[in-house]
Amino acid sequence: MRTAGSGDDIDLCAAADRNVEAALEHFGRYGDGAVTTRRAGTLLVASRTDFAGAFHNTAMRVNPDTAPGRVLDEARAFGAAHDRAMVLWVATHRDQDLAEETRARGFELRSTAPGMALRTPPPEPAVSADVELVRVTDRADSEDFAAVHRDVFVDGGRAAEAVDQFASPDALLARNVTAVVARVNGTPASCAMVIHNGSTAGIYWVATTPTARNRGLGTLVTATAARLAFDHGANTVVLQATESGTPVYHRTGFTPFTTYQRFLLPGGREPRKQATKE
Repeated sequence: MRTAGSGDDIDLCAAADRNVEAALEHFGRYGDGAVTTRRAGTLLVASRTDFAGAFHNTAMRVNPDTAPGRVLDEARAFGAAHDRAMVLWVATHRDQDLAEETRARGFELRSTAPGMALRTPPPEPAVSADVELVRVTDRADSEDFAAVHRDVFVDGGRAAEAVDQFASPDALLARNVTAVVARVNGTPASCAMVIHNGSTAGIYWVATTPTARNRGLGTLVTATAARLAFDHGANTVVLQATESGTPVYHRTGFTPFTTYQRFLLPGGREPRKQATKE
């Protein structure tokens, strides 16, 4: 196990990890047909679909004292029981031993996401005349949020039904969630959600439909979601950035503080270990 250096860094990393943990549990709780459990200090989630996403079929070590081999064994067994490949979260500030064991077993690094944080509310964003920005408060609004993501998933060649894991009405209308949707001329075009966890809030599932991109809507919904998080009482807002989203988050004022790696643990037999050169 490895931990960030300064006390402030340690506190921020720990708070961000707890928010990710809360988000994984939230989507597992409200995802239609999802299963969530904890085994040997490992949080495990299986979704109704076999989509290998970081918030769908996933594992995260939540007890840093759990041996990395045990984490991998529990994640693999859980995935096999549910016929799912699993995505394992590895935080660079605390999980060096887990990263080393995962690589030693030959598992694929699926993605790397900078952890980014915001400590003060961003400026209030400007809204174009043809854009309506609304907070999700009922099932119709939640359907608009889901519609944005279905459009994005289909455009990326992914199954639209995977959106039900995180964008059901129950997930979006829960008391610990704030979500926003931007409509362009009445059509859902962009969205973001916040999961509140104590004094920390996390922004998740920022998306803009392909036809509405390059007009600042991602920045608009991100800044709005962050401002609502601070209004709700957060003193820090965190997120895990995609490559395409990083410039948006920088413009909103977020700065990186760690990195989350996601490894793919496929179903079936483990891959062969790579031979090391002398």
